[in-house]
Order: sequence, then structure tokens, then C-alpha cells
Amino acid sequence: QAIFSTNLPYKQSFIRINAHTIMVRVIFVSNRLPVTVNPDKEPPNDVQQSSGGLVSALKSVVKDYDEVLWVGWPGAYCKDEAAMTKRLHESNASIQMHPVWLDKDDVEDFYNGFSNSSLWPLLHWMTPYARFKQSWFESYRKVNMKFAEIILQVAKPGDIIWVHDYHLFMVPMMVRNLVDEKYGMPDASPKRSRELQPLGTNATKTQGIVDKQVRFAPANRSDAAAWQNLKIGFFLHTPFPSWEIISCHPNCVDIVEGMLGADLIGFHTYNYLRHYRSCVIRLCGFTPEMDMVEYLGRRTRLGVYPIGANCTDILNNMKTDKFKEHLASYAEEFQGKSLVLSVERLDYSKGMPHKLAAIERYLEEAEKAQKRKQCQESDIQDEDRQVRLAKLKAHFEVGSKDQLEKSSFRTAMTSVWNRAVELVSEQAEELDHTKTVFLFIAVPSRQTVQEYKAIEEEVHKRVSTINGRFGTVNHTPIVYIHRGIPGEELAALYARADCCLVTPLVDGMNLVAKEFLVAKDREVEHVVPGTVVLSEFAGATQEMFDALVINPYNVEATADAIHLGLELTKGNGVDKQLRWEVSERMRQSVLANDAVWWAAANLKDLQEDPSIGRCLEPTKGPTSMLGVFAKDFSSKQEGRKAIFLNMDGSFKDPSRESSESFQQQLEALCTRPDLYICIISGLTKDFLQKQFGHLENLTLVAEHGIFVRYAGQPHWKEMCFDDSTAWIQKVTPLMQLFQRCTPGAQLDVRKASVAWYYHECDEQYGTFKTKELVHQLALSTGNLPCEVCQGDKVIEVKSLRVSNGFAVKKLVSDEDKKGNKFNPIMVISDDSTDNSIFKFLPKDRAYMVRVGMGETNARHRFLDWNEAEQYLNIIVDDDPLGMENSSESLLERFQTCMGDGNTAVEDIDLNDVEDDQPEAKIGSQIFPPSPVLDPLGRRQD
Repeated sequence: QAIFSTNLPYKQSFIRINAHTIMVRVIFVSNRLPVTVNPDKEPPNDVQQSSGGLVSALKSVVKDYDEVLWVGWPGAYCKDEAAMTKRLHESNASIQMHPVWLDKDDVEDFYNGFSNSSLWPLLHWMTPYARFKQSWFESYRKVNMKFAEIILQVAKPGDIIWVHDYHLFMVPMMVRNLVDEKYGMPDASPKRSRELQPLGTNATKTQGIVDKQVRFAPANRSDAAAWQNLKIGFFLHTPFPSWEIISCHPNCVDIVEGMLGADLIGFHTYNYLRHYRSCVIRLCGFTPEMDMVEYLGRRTRLGVYPIGANCTDILNNMKTDKFKEHLASYAEEFQGKSLVLSVERLDYSKGMPHKLAAIERYLEEAEKAQKRKQCQESDIQDEDRQVRLAKLKAHFEVGSKDQLEKSSFRTAMTSVWNRAVELVSEQAEELDHTKTVFLFIAVPSRQTVQEYKAIEEEVHKRVSTINGRFGTVNHTPIVYIHRGIPGEELAALYARADCCLVTPLVDGMNLVAKEFLVAKDREVEHVVPGTVVLSEFAGATQEMFDALVINPYNVEATADAIHLGLELTKGNGVDKQLRWEVSERMRQSVLANDAVWWAAANLKDLQEDPSIGRCLEPTKGPTSMLGVFAKDFSSKQEGRKAIFLNMDGSFKDPSRESSESFQQQLEALCTRPDLYICIISGLTKDFLQKQFGHLENLTLVAEHGIFVRYAGQPHWKEMCFDDSTAWIQKVTPLMQLFQRCTPGAQLDVRKASVAWYYHECDEQYGTFKTKELVHQLALSTGNLPCEVCQGDKVIEVKSLRVSNGFAVKKLVSDEDKKGNKFNPIMVISDDSTDNSIFKFLPKDRAYMVRVGMGETNARHRFLDWNEAEQYLNIIVDDDPLGMENSSESLLERFQTCMGDGNTAVEDIDLNDVEDDQPEAKIGSQIFPPSPVLDPLGRRQD
């Protein structure tokens, strides 16, 4: 069993596997390897190292791990794949390259087709550009499976696997399934399978990720435990859209579920995390926590990790002679002019046509101002200037109706900018904005795709039109470079530019703004201060607190932002020291949170976060041990015992009656003076009174603790007072609407909860409507004092102030105060909508048993109520000898489940079984401890 050490610094972290200490290995997985392969060249020119922010960030953490592996496509086709694979293994001493070889059809359908023609447009809210083909999805799934198989070939127990970006959405779940099939923990409880949606609602005919039944190959248990501790992370470098957008994709469920195989899913911003969580609710049909999803027996944490700029490479470029030469040249070339820099990949998500429209508007206003100045129309000129100043001041007034762009600016920005506004003198001479140069570096992208060809043609025409309209013999407004440029030259342009124009229509992060700020080192000669005009739809907006944030669709706002930004950082009315403050605070933040920090933070959380990993899924092993524990409830044992029963799951229909055999069991149990029997339920008091009211010695708790009928008392009382139930009037109409449009659905409105039952609905249609209802409730109840819970064929909205757990805790504590301390306590519950019943009991004297499947805080499990009633019969019979015989029979089942036919029954130490010990011994077999499950399937805590 692998156990992560959490008492050491991150760089010294290690794991113990079977008492052997080794350093942690990390496997990076991305669509491309960090090299470019050219099989036609001779070594060493056949393998060239790639550059880029992601490559540099991941390479920076190599020294912190004993071994680093990288799995990806080498970017070329090769006849002798074995020879080139060997060559890749030898090409880098610090990183082991493991190629995933693809043929041309795979690349065309997987990369150009599904990834870039289906996923990319939807991830960027560009639905008109999205195209779909089933053959593309089949290729995408096949390629993802290739990646998963290569990963499992090179992985070892305890490894950290970090998967990157939208090309590999399905890889985390595929790796997890392969691990379960090959090294799965022997588990008697079947895995939950995905509930199918009706055809036409994003259901796929083939289960691409989650099999209906997980197949387990025989495996050594200690090896299985170690493999289950495999850590998988996933980071999405693009935005994640709302469910309305992603659900346009026919395979959206596969995409969302594929990511849930990871232990940690990282996003650039909380907005993207929120969208993904919404998709989990709407498409998968269950409600996760704010930053945690429990799915298929595992916990997946959702985190926000804004990627940083590759500061190291930029700063190193700024130390080179080429940088100094370029910067000196640009300083001379653009002397007396304002330089606005735009660096973008030529992609429809970057908003190039909108940006050019704003530039044209800016040049129009500049031309008008220049003509007025030449005509000496001072009154009109001063009036225009006053209007601009008023607009600038209103721009930063919180809540102003005249803001340049509503909701764009935050209070944090005002501290520097308000001071700058005060220093803009009305008498200061304004810049000549006709001398502004816009330098475009438009890197070609996917030139074979028709949509990209159309954008390229439109941009070229628009640039020519603007230059033809506003250009002169001595001045060209737009300098357009249609290629990438070397790092030293780009750093020099960043250093010289007065303004950086970053206005994508939507972007996951956009590092151009951060790179621009890194280059603004005031200690370097010829470097000038600069400001950033930034789209509010770029992820970087969350961190650029002193940027001019605009709506790129608002052409006039963007033009004004360019004008005002240049006035503040280059105009005559602003103090030189203050010009530097505009960018210096953001620069320090960018330097502190660079790409190296981003990679280290992701890996540290993936490695050390104790909240992620395998959920508690108790097996039939510990259930069988309950036959032994039944002796504690014998009348021969001293003290008072308590049994709490929650049977809400067995009453899927609120009108259904309990079985006759169960009624007889309750009657027998209630006759024993040493037993305290209580039924606790979310159902109404009228229902419980009808079913069990004749049992006078039985305590009944209704509606999750709102009402109670104590044993020996005929009347019901209010147990937990809740005065915050006004929310019921708000959610009931919504749930009634879904009841009316879902044949067979039933609605039960109670004092502190509302339950929507769909057990009599059509299986597929009921499931489909349930997902929609859960999503709508999650959106509607965010600010209300209630929670949405899902059970077996029931959706329940209930008050946060009452729960089964609080009710049981109160009953136990009340008896303790009276001197009637219960020891032991047994709680048996099948209510999947209220798991709190297991959270508040004293662990030293409580047996907690879940009836049915699913994640739970209970330590033990009955598969159904038939098993539970068999166990209760042992207590009813009150025969110590019978209990011993039942124990032996049950222990035989336990041995079978554990898979060790040689284990001696008589060697089991019950004290070791129930108490939290460093290790438990069964016969001659010793199982090491685990932070997730111990050898008996229990939580170690």
C-alpha cells in the first residue's frame, strides 16, 4: 500500500511502498512530446527540442523527482517506429520520452477533426464553427486509448500522472478503468454504471469510457492497493463553456465523464470550474460539492490554477546581445511615435476583425482631433478633451452608470489609476494620436482549415483598407507580420511598446499580457512603461488588476481604452514615476506567479491533498464481521444498547408499507428493556404513525428530525425548530412543474423538505428529467438555506438546519445527560440523501452500517435489507451460541471475499479488527495501513 508522507517539504516528499522508500515518479502526458522529430535527418538533428511555456514549466520541476517520463505524439510519421522510439529514449537524459505513434488517418480525424473542428469551437463558445462526425469521435476514443495503454505500460504503483488539455479528455477515466481491470481491488460491491439518457440527448450507443461492469483480473492484494493509489491529474488549458454550449456536442457525456477519472482537475479560472461543475450536474445527473466530485467510488477535486508566463526564458532573452541590438533599433525607429503591440495566433477566437474595427475607430477620432488642431478650433478641442477626461474619471467610479465598460473594472484597479487621472492636466499638451503605430504579429494557424482561411483573408483585406485610408508616405498605421518571430526580438518589442492590445473574444488565459509585463524592467536601457488593454473574456483578467479591461465587442470602448491608455503612460500630463507604477505592481505579481510556480502548485496538490482518491466503498468483508459484533447486543451483555434504523430507501413509494417480517422483528426488539430502538426518517409523521404507531416502546423521528415521538409517549413533539423554511415556497413551484411534465412522478411537500419521487416513471425519461431538475435546483437554491440531495429514485431539497445526523446526535446526547449512556450503538441506514447520520456518532462505541451501494461514511455494508433483517434476527434470537455459529459462517464468506483460502478463522483478533491499529493481522497475512482503505475495507480514521 502506498502512503504519501505529508510531514516533509514538497521537494523532499516521498512515498513508502511495502516498507521500501523511493522518490516519487511523475509522468507528463500531452498531445505532443516536447521535441520535434524528423526521421529523414541523421542524429542528432533528427530530434530537436521544442520550446514553449508549458515545456519550460514542466521541465523546471524535473529536478524535484527521481524520474520524469513524458508520453505524447512525436509529431511525425515514421516507418521504423522501434528505432525512433529507442532514439527518443536516448535523446534526453533528464526526461524519458515515450512516443504514441499515430498514422495519418488518426491525426486527421483525431486532431484536425474531433479536437480542432468539434471541441475547440465549443470550448470557445464558437458554436457556428463546430462540426461533428461520428467517425471523428471513434478515432478520438481510439487515440485516447492508445495514450492510456502506453501510460499503463510505463507507470508504476504510486506514480503521479499529469494529463494535459482537451485532446486527451478521455484518458484519465481510461487509465483508471485499465488499472481496475488489471490491478483492481477485489470488491463485492459492483461499480455504478452510467445511466443512459434517451437517444438524442447526448447518449452514445457505445459506452466509450465506463463499462457496465468493471472486470477484475486476479491480483495480489498489496499490489492492488498500491495501484489504487495511482495519482492522476488533468489540466485544461482552454476555457470550459457552460453546459448549454458543451451539450451541443453529441458526445458531451463522454467528455465530462472522461475527466472524472482524474484525482485533480485544474482550470485557469473559477468561472471555468463553475461551468464544468454545472455540466456534471446537468449531464451526469448528480450534485457535487463546490470543489469536489464523488464518482464511481473516487473523489475528484476541482481546482483553479492560473498558468503563469515563462518568465525565465523572457528574462534570459533580455540578457542577450541580440535583444539589446533589437531594442536599440526599435527605440530609434519609433522615436516620437506611440507603439501598440498585438501578438496573436490567427484564430477566430482571438477577435482580430473586432480589434481592427476598434483601431479604425481610434484612427478616425485621431484624424478629427488633428484637423481641429490644424484649424485652431481650440474651443471644440478643449470640449472634446473635457469629455474624454470626464469619461476617464467615470471609468473608475464604482457603480457609475457612465463607466467605459460596465462590470469590467474592479476596485483594486482604482488605487493607481485614480491618482493618474488627477495628474492629467487639462492644460497639458495631448499626444498626437495620428502617429500611433499598431504592430501586429499574427502567427499562422491551421491554414488547411476553411474557417481559418476565411479569417486570414478578412484580416488581410481589413489591414490593407485601414493602411490605405490612414497611411501616408512617411507613416503606416498598421505593420502586419504574418509569421512568428524569435524570442529575443519579441522581448525587445514587448520592452519598447507603449501599450499591449490583448482583446480575444474568449481565451483560456492568454499569456501575451503577462509576457509583456515581464519585459517591463525599468532598469534596462530603452525600456519604456506600458499599459495593457485587456478583454474581459480572457482568463488573465482575473489577475491583471491594473489593466484597462474592456468588452472586445464594444468597438468604441476599445478605441477609447487605447487612447486613454496611451495618454496615461506616454502623455505629458502624467508623472514619469506614476507611469511605471501602472505596470510595476502587475509585473511583480506576474513574476511571483510564473509557469514554474503553476506547475509546482498543481503537482504539490495532486501529491499531497488528502481529500482526493478512493472513496469509502465498504465491501462485504467487513459486513460479514458484523455477525461477531452481534454478541455485543446480547441481553447477557451489561449496559444499555441502541439501534437506529433509517429505511427511507426501502420506501421509495411513500405509500408503501413495511414488510410483516420486519414488523415482527421490531416488536420483538422493543420488548427487551436493555435495547433502545429508534426509526429515524425523512418521511412524514403521519406515515410513520400509520406504519409503526402501535409499537409504544419504539422512538419515531420524522422529517429528518423535525418531529419526534418518544418511546412510551403517545404524542408527537417538535424536536428541531427551523424558522428558515420560506425557501419551500420558492422551490415547490419548480418541482411541481417537473412533476406535471414527468408522468409517474410524485411530489411530497413537508415542513422542512420537499421530495420528488420518480420510481414509477419510465426509466430513461425519468433519469433524463431528473438531471434537468437537479441542474435547475442547483441554480435556483445557491443563496437559500437548503441543500439538494439525491437518493434512489428521489430528489430531495431540505433545510440545512435539520438532518438525520443532528437528530441522532441529540437523542444520544440527551440519554447521556440522563445517565443512560448507550454502549454500543448500531446505526443501519439506506438513505442516500442524508449521509449525515454516520457523521456525528462516537466512533469508539458505534457500529455504522450502510444498506445498498454508493459512497458512505459508514464502516460496514449490507447489500440489501434482506441481509439486514438476517442480522437483526441474530439479535432477536438472543442466543450467544447461535451468534458464534453465525459468526463462523459469516467469516467463511469473509475469507472467500478476501481471496485467501489458507487464513485461519481462529487467528482473527477482534480487537485488531475494530480498533484503529497500525496494521491488522489475519492468520499469517499482514496488510499495511492505508489512508483510504485498510485491509478490512474500513476508513483508517
